[in-house]
Amino acid sequence: MAAHKSHHYVPQFYMRLFSGTAAERVGVFIIAKERFIPKAPIKGQACKDYFYGTDGHAEETFGAIENATAPILKSIVGGALPAPGSPDYHALMLYLAVQHSRTLEAEAQLAEGSEHTMRAMLRTKFELEGNEEMLDWLELVRIKRNNAIGEAVMTGTIGAMLLTDLALLLVQNDSDLPFIASDAPVVVHNRLFEATRSVGTAGYANLGLQIFLPLGPRLLLQCYDPAAYAAVDAAAGVVRFDDRATARLLNDLQWEAAGKVILTSPTMDQAELHSAATRWRLQRGGPRMIHRQEIVSRTDTEVRVRQGVGPKPSDIALDLPFLAQTMPFPPPLGPYEVAPSRDLDRDAMVREAWEDMMDLADRMHPPPPR
Repeated sequence: MAAHKSHHYVPQFYMRLFSGTAAERVGVFIIAKERFIPKAPIKGQACKDYFYGTDGHAEETFGAIENATAPILKSIVGGALPAPGSPDYHALMLYLAVQHSRTLEAEAQLAEGSEHTMRAMLRTKFELEGNEEMLDWLELVRIKRNNAIGEAVMTGTIGAMLLTDLALLLVQNDSDLPFIASDAPVVVHNRLFEATRSVGTAGYANLGLQIFLPLGPRLLLQCYDPAAYAAVDAAAGVVRFDDRATARLLNDLQWEAAGKVILTSPTMDQAELHSAATRWRLQRGGPRMIHRQEIVSRTDTEVRVRQGVGPKPSDIALDLPFLAQTMPFPPPLGPYEVAPSRDLDRDAMVREAWEDMMDLADRMHPPPPR
């Protein structure tokens, strides 16, 4: 059995960025109950027993990544961004991808997308067979994905290679509204494709990608596609703002991505948290993933379909004063059209690596004999 049964999907060292003078304490807003705990023990937050299995291997790997990343984030908080292409830069990109993919929300997204896809395939099959009984049962059956978190982390780890062309920006918040984080603190967004309302436009490979990670109440790390955006008035990669509206807009990214809790400074204004919870109450209740299916051809014995599944498009219009969009908004995408990639060759390399990993997984864990 693993030495530690409580597995943190948000590292404790990261949550300490919000603790201030309250050692080992962090503000926690429980979204479902709309309750704020100003000084909750960090040790008990954003964790789940044996979330990554019982053998301890995943925990050891995450620990090694965190140990490599902690001094990098400390340097960033001190105002020094890693140079593009440097070992620290690549370590940071790996951390962002792994952190984005290792949370309860990442697992839930993958499991929900798999359920949508499988349910649609079975529905088409039963409709073709005229099996009304199974169609009725299908709506009552829960379809569960095994080891969704393992596949999510593998996807993020391999996908980290797609992030190594992004520019970095350190955002200094001089307003009277502090930054917040959540139990899914790494947020992906795509300002370029907001208006299209298309599924899956904030993938790691997509043109216009943006990534956000708060680094405490006053700092935030932003990664962005330099082909689509340019920093405004940046000094050594650092930008500043002092208006409350911009802070609230960036905090909304955390509200939209969060699973169960918002993480804050222990001194966070409770009224602001309750106000935000009210604004987001209805928007957070819907599906995480959107599934689309189109019948390509149909005969008496066969139906060919085309399916697509991806994260629900963001409801946030992210017009930031310190980041200019240098590329015009593209025309709307078709229902099954994907947003263009920043680098097709790198995209193909990652797809090949993914296929190799899936082949290896199949060989290591063959299906049971019939």
